[in-house]
Amino acid sequence: MLQGRDVFHSFFTRSPMLPQCSEDSVQFEDPDRWVTSLRLQCGEYHPLESSVAQVGWGTCDVLVPAADTVELVGQSGLLSHRQLQSAPLEWPRDSAVGRVQSPVSGYVCWARYVLQAHRSTLQAAGIYEAVYASLFDYGRLPTSWARGLVEFWDASRSTCWVGAEELTLTLSDLQTVSGLPVFGHPFEECVPPDDQLFSRVPSADGDRRGRLVLPDVYPVLLEHYRRVYRASGLSARARVGMPVDVWLRSFLQDSYLTAVGASVHDPFGLDLPRGVPLSEEAAEPSLAAGYLSPVLPGVTEDLFLAGFLATWLCTFVLPLRAGFVRYSALLAASQLSQGQRLSLAPAVLARIYRSLRTASEATSLELRDLTLPWHYLYGWIHLHILGAFSCLECPLYFVERGYPTVLQLSQASATLESERIRLFFFAPHLVADRFSLVYQPDTVSLPPHLRGTVVVDRVDRRGRRTLLLRRQSLPIAEYFVSMRPGWLCHRSGSSVTLEGYQPNRVARQFGLFQATAFDGRPLVPGVTDTRRMDTVPLETCLYAAALTWLHLLRFGTGSSFLLAQPSAQTGVSYTRLAWVRQSFGPVLEHGARRYERRVQRLGLPRGQRSHQGLSDATCDRGTDTEAHTTTRVAVPSSPRASGVAPEPLYTETIRSPRRHASSPRVSSPRMPMGVHSSPGRASSPRMPVSVHTSPGGPRESSPRLRSSDFTSFSTLDPPDDYFCPAYPGESSGVGADIVAEFSFFPEGHPTDFAGPSSAPATLEGFEYASEISCHVPFLPDSRSADRCSHTGALLKDLISSIDPRSPASWIEFVPTADRLLGVLASFGVSTTELVFWESLCRALEYQIRRLRDLSVLRTRVTLPELEERVTRRREAADDTHDRFDSSAVALRRHRESTSRMDTEVSELTTRVRSLWRDIKEVMSKKTDVEERRGRRDRLTSREEQRYLALQQEMVAADSSLTQAVEELQAAQLEFQTLDEVTVQLESLQARLY
Repeated sequence: MLQGRDVFHSFFTRSPMLPQCSEDSVQFEDPDRWVTSLRLQCGEYHPLESSVAQVGWGTCDVLVPAADTVELVGQSGLLSHRQLQSAPLEWPRDSAVGRVQSPVSGYVCWARYVLQAHRSTLQAAGIYEAVYASLFDYGRLPTSWARGLVEFWDASRSTCWVGAEELTLTLSDLQTVSGLPVFGHPFEECVPPDDQLFSRVPSADGDRRGRLVLPDVYPVLLEHYRRVYRASGLSARARVGMPVDVWLRSFLQDSYLTAVGASVHDPFGLDLPRGVPLSEEAAEPSLAAGYLSPVLPGVTEDLFLAGFLATWLCTFVLPLRAGFVRYSALLAASQLSQGQRLSLAPAVLARIYRSLRTASEATSLELRDLTLPWHYLYGWIHLHILGAFSCLECPLYFVERGYPTVLQLSQASATLESERIRLFFFAPHLVADRFSLVYQPDTVSLPPHLRGTVVVDRVDRRGRRTLLLRRQSLPIAEYFVSMRPGWLCHRSGSSVTLEGYQPNRVARQFGLFQATAFDGRPLVPGVTDTRRMDTVPLETCLYAAALTWLHLLRFGTGSSFLLAQPSAQTGVSYTRLAWVRQSFGPVLEHGARRYERRVQRLGLPRGQRSHQGLSDATCDRGTDTEAHTTTRVAVPSSPRASGVAPEPLYTETIRSPRRHASSPRVSSPRMPMGVHSSPGRASSPRMPVSVHTSPGGPRESSPRLRSSDFTSFSTLDPPDDYFCPAYPGESSGVGADIVAEFSFFPEGHPTDFAGPSSAPATLEGFEYASEISCHVPFLPDSRSADRCSHTGALLKDLISSIDPRSPASWIEFVPTADRLLGVLASFGVSTTELVFWESLCRALEYQIRRLRDLSVLRTRVTLPELEERVTRRREAADDTHDRFDSSAVALRRHRESTSRMDTEVSELTTRVRSLWRDIKEVMSKKTDVEERRGRRDRLTSREEQRYLALQQEMVAADSSLTQAVEELQAAQLEFQTLDEVTVQLESLQARLY
């Protein structure tokens, strides 16, 4: 009867809902273990270095599907890489990329009322915290990080490249940032036809018509949208969206349509003093008595809540067009208003992936319409890039209760230096003093007692998913789903968006090692190209969307997975880094060179930024002139943060025996007299420091390699045409100054050499900075030979006097050696001998640093005492283990008993519920009979009164009838007599004639 009917008279574009598919229709073989162990050769690679550094072998946990195999060499398709050979990237001033819309006037008042009046409904739908996060304004966040994300987004892999590694927004990250649920019914944006809109199923309350499958408020909400749209006089062609201010005026009173701001320290505007910790009454207050509702007259509470959720979905969670509410989202809003849980996170992530794909594949930066929930992306960047945003302290109340981390960005700021951000994406180690990567944040809400354990997803005898039966099971299940590859689906009207989800490409975000990742996504039936879903029939699209949603959220697979520790060591396989080096190495090095120069100029005084040498001008054009440049100011780099880029994990290391031009150098805290250093000079982690005298002196000027007589190091004199900078106020004549820092090797091409500032090869790979200065030999004089010999003897005695077991013999070694080396340099010792003494002293300095870390030298404890202590503690540990085993046996016995009691309680509870159901049914029947009996008694009494009245009326009517009959009979007799008399008279009268 409803087939082909349209109660809204073609106002809405109709499309059917997703078909119902059973779990048996999803054919996919899950592996036994999603986390497996491989024997990997790990490495480390930074752009501008000569090769991939090998740090060792070991058994590592990787996320499948992956293997330690060689991958085909690819090509870069990133927007930033494509723009390197052209003009620098310049975004238009009116670009909408990264721009977050502030809440419209009246939204905050509406949200506050809904959070207080409908808290239980929002919690049942799993969106209370997500709605709470929309109270605050994120419109003041700068767009620099969002634009950098677009420039370095890999559309073919749905990941973002940061240096030589990939990162992406996973489902677990999105849930942590936004609070959106991962599980639930499919999120659909459509207006179904009348046969689905008014479809009914049998009702439990005995109604013969049944109940509607969709919420009762949904048709009312559609009619409200149509009525408001027509009353506002909007264009009939643009019915898909309604301006959000028009939508708000149809629900809220005029006094509430004002712009109100909310702060994380006072979310509900209670005038709380700053600095006072938030309490539950202040953070989540209930409606006070006498509170005036903002609802317009004639609007029910169910319609009011559904209208707000539609606004929340279209303006905060999934904005497709800024400032508009679309009628396709009214279905999801009505479902959420009834407490129904929807799978919002996969749909939002699919939309984010598709929009970033569209932006990254664009041929230019003229992206006018790119509306996204950018605040969620900023929250993800804040999670994984330490230092990206400067945030005020968030109240501890929200942290302890696991509220979305996007709350922290409501009062945040970030750098506006796009060059520094691009340099971070090209080579993050060059800006390690400002930003650092955090692969696995601590904000993931996993149970601490399950960290480091293996969890199995199986089905018990009753057919229940064991993963959902655990305590705090929902975060574990969401984390498990976010670790598996699949397809993300977003359905909007007649269009279906499918985006690949491959977390095995970002295994370090799950505390695992990264190997060569394989494609683990299943084949989509009936679809050959997921990027061209518009060419696939609608029925096939909807069926594919239903299957991919079932595949993504499937359970009971029998697979196991590992919940890694937050402090777990991670790394990247040498094979994968070698592939990155071959595929993207030249592009990464080119971009790092270009933007490093620009970042260096940002640190110069404003008056010096325009004075660029030939090398700076040619560097931006990508020429090789950069090989003969001089760098005055280097970018300081602090040691890497723990857990971000870990040190070598294994003692079995493989290192190159010689130093390269890209090896880390040691900064010089002070220079001998005559060496001019630039103020603000700091160490750069990628370029060496070579100290040479200026050309024109008695030393050799040939640029050939010279082998040292004492070490395996080599020294290289500067070429004749190298550039010597003239500092302000100094002479630039030949032989007048000594250059303390220069480089004449092309970046990206290794050259084996070491100057006087190079550290020994045994120190390579350690986070170690020498305190011994770089000393430059002066020109010798007639008395320098004896002085050098005497000073060398003092150094030899100083080195010979070192006793590893006596701290007093080496506590003053570093300053003394530094002074003696300075004396040697001032006496004009040869470069070869000075290199020998400096390398030897630095090697000893490193060994002394190792001695300082030995606790046995500070405590006078002997080995027998330590062995005796170990024996005592082993006995105590054995006793503790025995007691622990007995306690475990008792605990297991108690748990089994508790489990049996729980089963018995469950059975009794089921019986009680059954009896209570029967009692309720009987009581309901009894009440119904009593009500019907009362109605019957009232009818009987009324009928008796009517009977008596009618009886009296009947007697009176009978009496009246008898009287009338008698009168009729008398009249009949009289008329008969009259007739007889008339006849007689007529006969008598006839006789007369």
